[in-house]
Order: sequence, then structure tokens, then C-alpha cells
Amino acid sequence: MELYGRQQQLYYINEELADRVKDLAVLTLSSGGDEAAVLALAAHAFSLGDHLIDYFERENQLPHPIACREGCSFCCYNQVEVTPVEALGIGHHVAQNFSQAEWQALMARIGRALSLKAGKSRKKIARLRPELPCSLLIDGRCSVYGVRPLVCRAMHAFEAGACEAELLQNRLRTNEYYAHRYEFVWSISSGLQTGCREVGCQTGVVDLDGALQDYFAASSPMEQWLRGETVFRA
Repeated sequence: MELYGRQQQLYYINEELADRVKDLAVLTLSSGGDEAAVLALAAHAFSLGDHLIDYFERENQLPHPIACREGCSFCCYNQVEVTPVEALGIGHHVAQNFSQAEWQALMARIGRALSLKAGKSRKKIARLRPELPCSLLIDGRCSVYGVRPLVCRAMHAFEAGACEAELLQNRLRTNEYYAHRYEFVWSISSGLQTGCREVGCQTGVVDLDGALQDYFAASSPMEQWLRGETVFRA
């Protein structure tokens, strides 16, 4: 496993890990899958990502300490994509834990973000980064931290000041990072996608803002997704 990576480098997929997650997804969803099964699969994916990262970093001495701390939210201006399983888990958490006023405020933030991004390429959207904080970011903190997307569990930096400078200067990261974090989460994501494809459920990755808007626009998103319907726009 590579220790360091750079922004332009593609992340590696650990095929063994991806296959295990795929098998788990197939087993969970193919035998009478229901809402509880979907939520269990999402929870397992999130906890597996955390466990692998924590275990690796306990067992291996890292050359540089990670600077990320609670309340440090500079990376929360990156645009995030999620698998449908993640989107369903996050949407359910919002539905169960947000008040009506909090939900309405979230939908307003999502609507604004989608309007800013509409019709633009990824490169043009990247230039709007300072104007596009994550819609789930409230007062500098993630409002769904326990069920935050897989990729958010990988994000980190060696110097918080560098992250702040890159955001303020509207530059994309070129600093070194620990590659193992991304290898773990992309392998889990890959396994989820392959497993869901095998059982006939919508797969791929979707924009987080669009996915949450679609979740709440659907009459019964989990049931529809389990039936093989397209719940989330590409």
C-alpha cells in the first residue's frame, strides 16, 4: 500500500476489500431486502471505512500528524459524490433527526447550490468552491457527522493553514496526502456499486446535493430503489 499520494494521482482499488463489500451488499440486499437492510448496509460501509483507517493509523507510525480537528471545515467546500446506499442512509438520518425548520433550511441551501452548479462543468464548479460550502455544514460543523459520506472520512491534511489558504485563494489541493485513506474508502465504494449492480439496484455515484433533493422528492425512496427504480439523477 502506497503511503503518499498527490492530487493528480488516481486512487488505488483494493480488489480483495472491494470483493468482500460486494459480497456483503449482495447478501444483504438479495434475500428479502428492506429498509432495515439498506440502513444496515450503509452503516456497515461507514463503520468499515472508519475502522480500517483507525486500525492502519494505530499500527503504522505516520511521518506527519494529521491536522484535522473538530470545527475545521475547509475541506467541506469540496463537491462530494456518493453511492445511492450512502445517499439513502444520509437522507434517512436527516428525515429522522432534523426538525421541520432545519429540513426546510437544508432544502433551501441545496436548492441554492444546485442552481449555482446547473449547466456547469466540473472545472467551472471547482472555481466556485468558496461559494459552495457543503449544504450539510452548519456553523462550521457537519450536521450528519455519524453518517457523513465515505469520501469525507478520507479527507485530511497535514497543515490546516494550507487548506485555508487554498480555499481563500480558490486553488485546488496539490499537497501530499496519505493514500491509504482514499484506497480504503474508494474500495468500499467500488464494492457497494458492484454489489448493488448485481442485485439490480441503481448504482454509480451521484452529486450529494442532487441525491438529497431526489431522496425527499421520492414518495418512498428506499422501496423504489430496492425495486430497481432510478431514484437519483445522474
